[in-house]
Amino acid sequence: MKDCTTIIERLVADEPALLGSLDFGPFVRQGTGPGPSVLIGDQSEISLLRSAQETRLEYRMSHLARSNDIVLVRRRDTRFEDYLAGHLGLENLTFLELHGSDILPVSKQALASSALIESLAGTVSRNGGLTLKSYLTTGNIWRLAKAIGDTAQQVVHVCGPSPRVTTRSNDKLWFSQLACAVLGRDATPPTMSAYGPAAAAALVSHISKRAAQVVVKVPDSAGSAGNVRVSSTFLADKTLAETRDFLLERLHATGWRDSYPVLVGVWDDNVICTPSAQLWIPRPDEGKPIVEGIFEQTVMGEVASFAGAARASLPESVLRRLHGESKQIAAVLQHIGYYGRCSFDAVLVTGKDGRDKIHWIECNGRWGGVSIPMTAAAASGDLRSFKGLLIVQEKLKGNWIGTDELLKRLDDLLYRHASPANGIILLSPPPAIQGTVVNYMVVADTQAAARTLGDQAMNRLTSSA
Repeated sequence: MKDCTTIIERLVADEPALLGSLDFGPFVRQGTGPGPSVLIGDQSEISLLRSAQETRLEYRMSHLARSNDIVLVRRRDTRFEDYLAGHLGLENLTFLELHGSDILPVSKQALASSALIESLAGTVSRNGGLTLKSYLTTGNIWRLAKAIGDTAQQVVHVCGPSPRVTTRSNDKLWFSQLACAVLGRDATPPTMSAYGPAAAAALVSHISKRAAQVVVKVPDSAGSAGNVRVSSTFLADKTLAETRDFLLERLHATGWRDSYPVLVGVWDDNVICTPSAQLWIPRPDEGKPIVEGIFEQTVMGEVASFAGAARASLPESVLRRLHGESKQIAAVLQHIGYYGRCSFDAVLVTGKDGRDKIHWIECNGRWGGVSIPMTAAAASGDLRSFKGLLIVQEKLKGNWIGTDELLKRLDDLLYRHASPANGIILLSPPPAIQGTVVNYMVVADTQAAARTLGDQAMNRLTSSA
């Protein structure tokens, strides 16, 4: 590991806006303040993330709400809101629907609504403050805080990183460079930047001669949305022109619009598991970054799409390495303006020498499919006693299930706060534009019991009954 002080100084010197982008006037502060929170689960400001408007995953953030909080959503699902209140005790929440058909991010829609700004300013005045908690903390979120604060003439807090640090931390190329700077060149798989289609094709061809799998990624997208994975066997008889055309076709199919650079790297073989480190990064004067959990992710398909997670059951030596290395990377982020929830995804691979290696893949500089239920469970006194925790997020193709039907099928398996016992907690409504997205958390006495209950729920949902 290199001296992190030197790395921090270099990053800030090269890009002063990392810290400077926190200045939004006298009525906006980073942190968590008094009064209720406004929760925004919209994902549409993440590049290529189609699920932002095709699903109801924005409702996941409502599990972080407390009495008197406000939840902004694109489209309301009142049946799911009743479920939150009746089964989980999430009562006295205000759900506000923006314009469901509007493709603009919810934060921009909120900024454009003078009535909403006035209403939220009134909330600030009545409660002595307000905190914005967004799935992704962008410049629009900070500008929304400024508009509310200026109107109320009182301080509004933003529970998230500076806009520039949000952008950088969610950039896979930037994060790869950071991880290598902190931990050494072997901290990630071999990773390079390509600034045009010909350069991408040349790098892919070069890497394919020494690795079985190559991956091209749109660096500012989330998870696997902008990934193109190619085998060296497929590329063996391709010319550079054919490789270039193939990559462009596949990237354009993801919704990519010719933005560069793109990431070109080795796709690791011999992967044992795909762990993620879930962190809370406080302000520097509040303490050091905290690793609140290590989870093993379930990934599916050619580009390893997220399908769920469970608490890691890795050897203690590996867990210690994951804890230590993730905290070292997070310490740098903390001192360049990062505050709030964050996670780092990795792969554990068996090297040619037979020893296990950790390769850090990306930073999720935002809330996520693991951190939201993990945090909600940790915050609930009723849920903290459960040792087993399983998270499922799967798309059921050709099987449409509405919220009412989902509740009927799982009725006796559902967790109820009035009589805490092993059960299923629904994280978001299931309807999607194409099919159904099932997203739930299982809490149980043991991890084995959680897996059994999760399988039982999925069997009911995939049956034709």
